[in-house]
Amino acid sequence: MIFDKLKYRWHLLPINRQLIVLVTASLLGFVVVFLTVDHGLRTERILSEKQSVLTNEAKTLYEGLRVVEHHGDAAIHDFIDNVANGMNATESARHHILAHWNGRRYESLPHKMPAGSTSVSWNIELDLGANHSIVRDNEIIGAFKGPLGSVYVLEHRDSVLNATHYSLLSQTVGVITLGAIAAIAASIVLRQLVAKPIQRLVSTLQGVGAGDLSVVARTRSCQELRYLAEQINIMTRSLEHAQRDHRLHMEKARQIQQNLRPSLTELAGVDVAELFQPADDVGGDYYDVIHLSGDRILLCVADVAGHGVPAAMAATLLKAFVSEAAKQSASPATILIEVNQRYCEYVMMGHFATMCLVVIDTANQSLTYASAGHESPIVQVDSAKPTRLEAGDLPLGVEETTIYGEETVEVRGRTRIVIVSDGVSESFNPFDEQFGTERIEEIISQQTENSAADVVQDLRASLESFRAGCQRFDDTTLLVAQFTGANDVPENGDSLSEHKRTIGCRTYRKTQSIAS
Repeated sequence: MIFDKLKYRWHLLPINRQLIVLVTASLLGFVVVFLTVDHGLRTERILSEKQSVLTNEAKTLYEGLRVVEHHGDAAIHDFIDNVANGMNATESARHHILAHWNGRRYESLPHKMPAGSTSVSWNIELDLGANHSIVRDNEIIGAFKGPLGSVYVLEHRDSVLNATHYSLLSQTVGVITLGAIAAIAASIVLRQLVAKPIQRLVSTLQGVGAGDLSVVARTRSCQELRYLAEQINIMTRSLEHAQRDHRLHMEKARQIQQNLRPSLTELAGVDVAELFQPADDVGGDYYDVIHLSGDRILLCVADVAGHGVPAAMAATLLKAFVSEAAKQSASPATILIEVNQRYCEYVMMGHFATMCLVVIDTANQSLTYASAGHESPIVQVDSAKPTRLEAGDLPLGVEETTIYGEETVEVRGRTRIVIVSDGVSESFNPFDEQFGTERIEEIISQQTENSAADVVQDLRASLESFRAGCQRFDDTTLLVAQFTGANDVPENGDSLSEHKRTIGCRTYRKTQSIAS
């Protein structure tokens, strides 16, 4: 468990830190092994050298004893003590001299060895040969044996090893210092050769991910990273070609969608203007203006769920379905029923669409409208307060057997119809506030004498000012139509309009007043 956590944390580290840790750990391991082996070899060499020195000193003492033996035992004791004192004064205070001479034993007196050392020394065999040296647990012994006797020079190991430890400490500090310098130098080199080039490649990939295909990956580090940079550049060029093809295809799709937009220049008696702003290159909003038989004109605004290419394809199907259904009937409800059946047949489940249809009958001075879950159309007569035509059923694509109803209203005077998609009413500003239908009605009420194009322009300017640079997340569609209705004014109490809503074979009648 702990190993897994450490492994996880290790993989989270950037490569430069991983390299520094690996290099430092490798150097540290090398230093530890080097110092351990070197200390062992150094200790063995120093002990061996000390044994040789003690053996030579024992030989020198043997020759000295031959000179002073004629002066008696006192001279021999004095000689041994003086030599031991000299060794302790000039080298270390842990020297001891033993001699077996002419059958008698002599020992330096001022510096007795620890208990047990003398007995161990005297137990050394006297037939060691011409010269010999021995290393015990706590002492180093140099011995020389001649015809007249044997001489032993002893020195405690600690006095020798202390000097070794000091040398080891100095060496350790030096090696660690050099190792630290080497680690720093290696980390700098690795950072320059590996970490920084990789960081530059990552920055290049981040730029590509952000959509900037003009970036070029460059590195002079090593063959592997150069190969990686070349592959990144190849990928970027491929993405650039693919993006160029995509833009070309989307531009063609946009042109096709633009060509599907209706012409608004041949509408006698009706002033129509529009605003169409897809959130992407192509949009899922669709609007149409179709001449029907007689003096009737069909206004259509639809909004397919989502935006982009899938929504645009569904909107294109809706245009074809509406155009075909409008050739068979001038009833908005009948057109919606036919379009919904065809839409459910050809479009995938879940691609719902809302639609609003308004038929302007300039001869009979009436409006007939139906809605499939769309924003309610807004009607203004002369300078009266704008009124919303509340009517609606299920969106298209929900249920194939849906029966849609329609309502008819007579209008008197100069009449304006405004149909929007939810991309207008549900636009947001930086304070997360919606534009709302109230603002639309307020702007319309201030444009009583203006043309349809002026109304669209004012709504567009107000919408852009309200958004204050916020991104559009939905298609924006706005359709405005104006015409002049009958000029006669009814008496008080008379109905200005008569609604007729047909559902199946049943007919309902109700009255509603819309007057100037």
